[in-house]
Amino acid sequence: MFILFNGMGFKIMKIIDQNKIKKIHFIGIGGTSMSGLAHIALNKGFQISGSDMRPCAYTEEFEKGGHHISIGHSGENIPSDCDLVVYTAAINNNNPEMVEAARRGLPIMQRKEFLGYLTTIYPNTIAVSGTHGKTTTSSMISMMLLHAHLDPTISVGGTIPEIDSNFRVGSSDYFVTEACEFVDSFLYSRHRIAIILNVEEDHLDYFTGGIEQIRASFLKFAQIVPEDGLLILNGDDKELSFIKDRCKCQVITFGFNPGNDFRVINIQYNSMGLPSFDIYKHGKFYGHFKLIIPGLHNIQNALASIICGDYIGISKDSMQQGFMCFRGAKRRFEQRGYVNGVRVFEDYAHHPTEVKITIEACRNYEHRKLWVVFQPHTYSRVYYFFDEFAEALGICDFLIMNDIYSDREANAWGVSSEMLAEAVKERYGTASTCISSFEDIANFLVERVQPGDLVLVAGSQSINQVAFMLVDRLKTLVLDDIAASVE
Repeated sequence: MFILFNGMGFKIMKIIDQNKIKKIHFIGIGGTSMSGLAHIALNKGFQISGSDMRPCAYTEEFEKGGHHISIGHSGENIPSDCDLVVYTAAINNNNPEMVEAARRGLPIMQRKEFLGYLTTIYPNTIAVSGTHGKTTTSSMISMMLLHAHLDPTISVGGTIPEIDSNFRVGSSDYFVTEACEFVDSFLYSRHRIAIILNVEEDHLDYFTGGIEQIRASFLKFAQIVPEDGLLILNGDDKELSFIKDRCKCQVITFGFNPGNDFRVINIQYNSMGLPSFDIYKHGKFYGHFKLIIPGLHNIQNALASIICGDYIGISKDSMQQGFMCFRGAKRRFEQRGYVNGVRVFEDYAHHPTEVKITIEACRNYEHRKLWVVFQPHTYSRVYYFFDEFAEALGICDFLIMNDIYSDREANAWGVSSEMLAEAVKERYGTASTCISSFEDIANFLVERVQPGDLVLVAGSQSINQVAFMLVDRLKTLVLDDIAASVE
């Protein structure tokens, strides 16, 4: 019997006899996360089927494996022998497959609930939470486990280049997963090791109670850890200080400030902004480490990962090997090209803190002028963090704002990219403009960038296409110049 509780362990959310579950149907199986969960389900002996609105590499892979995948949604897509339906948050109750599942009385789980179920299968689930850094930290831990030959199962929010996927199915008891706070998804998890990287206001369309409600959710997440488990806590984050004394498990703190159990000092950067640093454990030298990804935030992510590795018993050599092989998750400060002296990066940053630390990481690179292209995500986030976004974006040399992308809400706040660009210009003197078309953004940059410049394309949605377009256009210019010189 599988009983899924809420974060405090009081209210029963689902009761499912997993011994009766043999075939699972995934609505939205083409999604990055859903496809990974479906693969893990296959490894655990379940049969699967699925559907999605459009074909993609994931749906084609399942089809080639002999699994029934439907393109488009219909009640007929659910097999007659289906035992459980799993759906993404984007699917509503009026979806024909949801209607059919309800009509047949089939057990139905949202993606976050099914991920919570999977965490109960693995005795050593490592859940990485926080407003920022979840994907990078869970990827770092995954690489450390792989280099230590501990064969983990992995489910993260972005592609890890070293395994060329966002998931991996291992044979050990270790399961590394991101734990997202949005709509309290992480309270379905059952984890033995939990990491809380940081806590800030975000997703205020759900957390209408602001930081108080967010703190309360993270406390519930922390209290899921059993007494013989471990909570790894950012000791520098003032929003987390109250959690330590309210958990029954072992708690280890990390950060830059004195008083933390694990502390980073003696940070140095090379000309490409890549850091090396010393770590002290309980005041004694622990080790010297290097990263091949930039940024102060990634030093903190690495520190949290090292504590996890130390607790598990991974050698420092395996930790360092994992770091030296980890070039960053896809769309996390990823270099898209270096053409004619111009560097082009893209990053998933969409919260003002993420935007700020990513721009600061760019500033550590040797460069002539820093150009930033930014596509905000959701009107509510721009509204609630307007001043913070303006401050973060104001530290570049030239800002290009794209239209606000919002896939889950209308503009009830009356905000716009034009308003944000004007605020950046007036408050910080940063040259700013707004361009809606991706093609026009790429052309605008091609006509203006010069050797030594660095371009950052930031945003969580489709804006990364601009980075590819820009690199292609710069390459074309180089080829045209070569052809002209030959003539």
